[in-house]
Amino acid sequence: MGRSKGIPSLIMVGTVHRDPKGYSRLWQLLKREQPALVTVEVSPYGRIFRAQQSAAWRTTLRENLWRIKKEEGRPVREIISQSAILGIFFLLKEPYEWRAAKAYADRYGIFLRDIDLSCYSANKLSHLSELISVENLRTLLRIPFPDLSKQVESDYSRAQTLFFHPSSTWSPIQEVKEREAYMAEKIRSFVRREKGKKILHVGGWEHLIEFSQGNSLFGLLQDLRPQRILLSSMAI
Repeated sequence: MGRSKGIPSLIMVGTVHRDPKGYSRLWQLLKREQPALVTVEVSPYGRIFRAQQSAAWRTTLRENLWRIKKEEGRPVREIISQSAILGIFFLLKEPYEWRAAKAYADRYGIFLRDIDLSCYSANKLSHLSELISVENLRTLLRIPFPDLSKQVESDYSRAQTLFFHPSSTWSPIQEVKEREAYMAEKIRSFVRREKGKKILHVGGWEHLIEFSQGNSLFGLLQDLRPQRILLSSMAI
């Protein structure tokens, strides 16, 4: 169904943050939709931190994994392929959501904005030394995690179900409430500014579930009639 003239088009893309196919999927979606502005669920602090410091943290992570390899005699490939370890490497990189959106924005000259709250990113990233410590890595390597690709597809399948059969109750913690409200206001301000132009938001699928209270990111923007898309809908 088409939109009336003057009413902006808002597309909200739900992602799984560790999706190994995420960059390619998002690139294809951006090319298909051709938005005038893209917002991404990433904070300025988290983005700058990864750009400036993640290389040093990855070096420390590799050194600690190499130490475990020598002590336990496990092949490096086996250690690094473990999904929990891969997840840490993903955490230490700029999110694919931002990298793909930035590459698209640079090529086609569109606006790109990071819109998440920095204070919570700063708090989470302050615990990196504990996360990549030898002791914690040893613990993670003893836990049998499913293959990362299978985890990601399982998350997309869960998202698909909850999009159409959402939970009747939701009790978000204060951090989530503040982030949802902050990002909603950011997106709303861009919608007002870019009247009639297509705006595309990229973020975790959990923010796009509709609850009866209406206080998820998707719920807070319902009056704008956003279209929801799961990134897994893009075949790669």
